[in-house]
Amino acid sequence: MNHYQINLRSIACQSPRNPLEALREFRDRPGPPPSPLAGLTDGLDLIADLGVELLHVMPPFRMGYLGRKGIGSPYAVADYMEIDPEFGTVSEWYALVRRAHALGMKVLLGYVPNHTARDHVWSREDPKFFLRDSVGELAYDFDWSDTAKLDYTYPPLRKKVTQMLSHWLRGEDADSGVDGYRVDMAHMINDLGFWNECIPQLEAAAGERGLLLLAECYGFHRNVDLFKRGFHAAYDDDFYKIVQYGFARDPEGHSRLLLDPEAEHNGDFAPRLADWRRGGIAAAVTGLIQAYQDHGQGKLLARYVDNHDEGRGLYRFGPEACRVMMDLAACLPDTILFTLAGQEAGAMNRPPIHEYFGLCDKGYRRVEDGQVRRVEGIEFEGNQFFRRSEERMQGVSEARKRFALRRAHPALRSGDWVPFDPGEKADAADKTVVAFTRSGEVERLICLFNLGHEDRELANVPTGRLLYGEGGGKILAGFQARILG
Repeated sequence: MNHYQINLRSIACQSPRNPLEALREFRDRPGPPPSPLAGLTDGLDLIADLGVELLHVMPPFRMGYLGRKGIGSPYAVADYMEIDPEFGTVSEWYALVRRAHALGMKVLLGYVPNHTARDHVWSREDPKFFLRDSVGELAYDFDWSDTAKLDYTYPPLRKKVTQMLSHWLRGEDADSGVDGYRVDMAHMINDLGFWNECIPQLEAAAGERGLLLLAECYGFHRNVDLFKRGFHAAYDDDFYKIVQYGFARDPEGHSRLLLDPEAEHNGDFAPRLADWRRGGIAAAVTGLIQAYQDHGQGKLLARYVDNHDEGRGLYRFGPEACRVMMDLAACLPDTILFTLAGQEAGAMNRPPIHEYFGLCDKGYRRVEDGQVRRVEGIEFEGNQFFRRSEERMQGVSEARKRFALRRAHPALRSGDWVPFDPGEKADAADKTVVAFTRSGEVERLICLFNLGHEDRELANVPTGRLLYGEGGGKILAGFQARILG
């Protein structure tokens, strides 16, 4: 499933890209821009033209003020029945959903179950909806001091949440109800049994249109647990961690494969790190996919190099690694191919959550003369893409081809996945070539990906017609994909 995530603040930004545009704006005095929701609705045909099937909108609900950080967070909601004026109106929301459906896209709505803003309307309706700390104050997790944690052991809260989620599924009419939710930190609520109770009711509310619940969740075993409780999909955080721990940038901004020592401190990543040390990044990827084949119950996994939390892959890992990892994800079984809006045009900055502009912890490792240093990330409301128009057009073209590849070949969406040894000539711990077949009823595809920056010679070179990627013969160039049919 081809996915596209929207941070409405990146749509809201109307900043000029250069000083002359700013002067032209002063001279021409354009009228007020449309709301982000109306602007997004107007541009949905462009998104559909990419080949997007699933439009995911970050929470558009009214944000809280009590304890607000910076410009306010969409993940600190004050009322789930209202749209924040920064983003638009309820009627504009319904118009967006109707238009997306008319263009053949499903709509996924961002929802936060673990907490609300500290001044959420429920705090006045029934204080028992919320957990308290040892001194009786509203409790919150981590440093999320602008939030208040909900208590799912309290039956009235469970009922209220289920009613609210059902409301947006039904919409104003048959065409304006959403198709599902991206559920923020789904594994963190204090009574996971709520999902066993709630999900069948949501499926009934969705009716024949169907329901997709995508869990933001971290850790393989937590994902498997949520699948058992009824979730249809989850983040494949291990896939992203392979990218995060695997790639750095050189002074020119190009990708370099270099395992980060920080990987040792993530206990959830330990199985993948063990695979890596045994058989390189190739074994880490293959081991991960095999684990989900064995225990994932056929549920969907969102695989990505960009999302709104993690920052821009292009900035963090360089263009070559992002390209080949997205190509790889497009060919893996049970995949939601997760794209963050702007990624296709070379966006470099993380769209804002708490600040219009500032530093964040989603930076990159810079490798130069054998030394590694860490560079901070940037959170910025504006949109800094590839600098030249031809580069942006090339990026969009690549995204279109990747989406089209999945739509054109059913074997990539639902076929069998079987890894094979390509006979890579490298030490075991340095192997970088991932190789597998995808077989459906009418086709068998051979997929090869070199996830390192060095060329690799292969002893076992399959033959076939080149469907995607570049090259042929025994050499698979660095960061190259090759798909044969």
